[in-house]
Amino acid sequence: MQGSVTPQDDITPGFMLVQGNRMEALRALLIQWLRQQPLQPLEDETFLVQSNGIAQWLRLALAAPVPEGGCGIAAALDIKLPGKFVWQAYRAVLGDLPETSPYDKAPLTWRLYRLLGDLDALASTPAEHQWLQPLRGFLASAHEVPASGNAARRRFQLAERLADLYDQYQVFRADWLTAWQQGHDQLPNGSGDASPLPEEQRWQPLLWRRITADTAKDAQALRGWTAAARCTYGFWRSRGADPGESPGRVAAPHRRVRNLFSASSGH
Repeated sequence: MQGSVTPQDDITPGFMLVQGNRMEALRALLIQWLRQQPLQPLEDETFLVQSNGIAQWLRLALAAPVPEGGCGIAAALDIKLPGKFVWQAYRAVLGDLPETSPYDKAPLTWRLYRLLGDLDALASTPAEHQWLQPLRGFLASAHEVPASGNAARRRFQLAERLADLYDQYQVFRADWLTAWQQGHDQLPNGSGDASPLPEEQRWQPLLWRRITADTAKDAQALRGWTAAARCTYGFWRSRGADPGESPGRVAAPHRRVRNLFSASSGH
C-alpha cells in the first residue's frame, strides 16, 4: 500500500467503531487507516467479517486499482469469520480444546443435516412435536415440486441456514445458548433478566439441546464449548456489558486483530 509511514512495533490497544451502510465509503476509510497504521512487512493484516460473501468482496475491493479506490494489490490478508477466530482465541487461553470446534459452521451443517432427517426423533413430547412444526413445514414444501434430490437439497439448505444462525449466536449471544442448554427457553438480556421466547420460536432451544446432546458423544468438545461460552459471558459481565454488544476489534493472545469489516442495513 502507498504511504511512507513507519511500521509500528506495537499498537496501542483500543476500540474504534465506524458505522455506515455504503461499502465503498467504509473501504475508503479502511484503506486510509491502514496506510496510516502499517504493520511490519511480514505481518498479516487480520480482518473479521460477517460472512464469506463479505470476505470475497473485501479481497476484491482492496485489490482494485488505486484510481478505483483500491490498493492495487491485496496480499498478506488473514480474513476470518468471528466464530473461527473466537475458537482459536479460546484454544490459546484455555488450552485443552480440539483444533477445530464441532460447532463450526461446516461440521455443524452436516450434523444438522443428519438430525433434520428424522424430526420425529427430536421430539420427546407432544409439545415438542408441535414446536418443530415450522421446520417440518419448510421441509415438506420440498415435496410439492417432485424432482430427483429436491428433498435432500431442501434439507441441506435448511441445515446450512440453521448452522449460520447458531454460529452467530455463539459469537454474539452465547448467553442464550447457555440458558437453552440448561433447559431455559428464554432470552437473557445480560442484566440478569430474561424475556420469554415466543411459542413459534421454541424449536430453536429444542434443536440446540439436541445438537449439544449429539455432540456430547465427544465429551472434550462439549466441555470446551461450555468453558468457552462461560469465559465469554463472564468477561463481558465483569465489565458491566451486555454479551451481545461485544466489540468487533479485539486482541487475541499472540495475535493482533485490527479490523472488523461489516456493513449496516440501516439508513
